[in-house]
Amino acid sequence: MSGRVADTDPFADAAFVTRLQKLLPMLASEQPGEADAARRKLLEHLGHHRLSLTDVALRLPAGARTASFTQGAREMSLERQLGIARISRQEAESDTQRAMMQVAELRRSLQQAASDLGLAVAGQARVRLLAVVGWMMVAIVGSLAVAEHLHIEGMAQGEAVAAADRRMLRPDVLPAYDFNLHLASGESFGTVLVQDLAIRLSPNEEAGVRAFLNRGMRVVVEQQTRAGGRNWLLVRSVTGTGWVPDGDVLH
Repeated sequence: MSGRVADTDPFADAAFVTRLQKLLPMLASEQPGEADAARRKLLEHLGHHRLSLTDVALRLPAGARTASFTQGAREMSLERQLGIARISRQEAESDTQRAMMQVAELRRSLQQAASDLGLAVAGQARVRLLAVVGWMMVAIVGSLAVAEHLHIEGMAQGEAVAAADRRMLRPDVLPAYDFNLHLASGESFGTVLVQDLAIRLSPNEEAGVRAFLNRGMRVVVEQQTRAGGRNWLLVRSVTGTGWVPDGDVLH
């Protein structure tokens, strides 16, 4: 052993011992590459001083070897923990970036969905508005058509009533039920001008009523008289004979 040891004892050199204390704990690394690299560096370091691992085992004090190994192990543990923490931080940063990208993508999707929904709602609103306007136009057109129909029907009815009035006021037109009336000497035909004309038993407003005559009905005027300050006509119809005011019968 003494033949391989240099004249100057390397174990008395602080730099040699410090280098040796750093390399020895790395031999126990769990990483195969790191342990092999430490072994090569250690052998080169010892070979530079013409030493071997056996010299290290014999010359390095047990306490120093233990303390150096413990310190190296502690440093390796701290470095490993730092490395693990560094990797965990990088992974956390990567996860955070991915999460932010997902959030941004989700926000864009929500904005697009909101835009599509707004367009859909606006389109439905326009459709409903057009439908309401269409129904309103149909209702207006229908109302105008009904009003025009009623107007035409009213005009037709008015013409019919006017024609009926003209027919009833013509003395030469007799209803079918009046053909059994015959004129005697001094009598004349007359036409009732009011509806539900009361035929009274005497020329008096308070006299009893024999019957009622319809408007347009044909009667025979038998005679005229004046009573109670007004003129009365004695008329004969299919319902019987009685008195009516002069102004209610055209004769």
